[in-house]
Amino acid sequence: MTLKIPIIHSCDIKCPKCNHTYLYEFKIEDLERDNYESEYEFLTYLICKNPLCNYDIKIKGKVIDNSSDSINSLKITSIK
Repeated sequence: MTLKIPIIHSCDIKCPKCNHTYLYEFKIEDLERDNYESEYEFLTYLICKNPLCNYDIKIKGKVIDNSSDSINSLKITSIK
């Protein structure tokens, strides 16, 4: 793997428990190669920013790199 990690990403995420949407910045440190050579899977956890909720949010996704060793796209595939 030639991607530089950790990868810092920010996006709006809706809590599956309380349905509040907040902007989160999270760090992706562990990547596992997917079936395709340029795709990597990640798993990370966040805590809901709603003080009345504090739910542990599980985020799964994929990082796709391009031939220049930079990120082509980052896609969240599951929020639980």
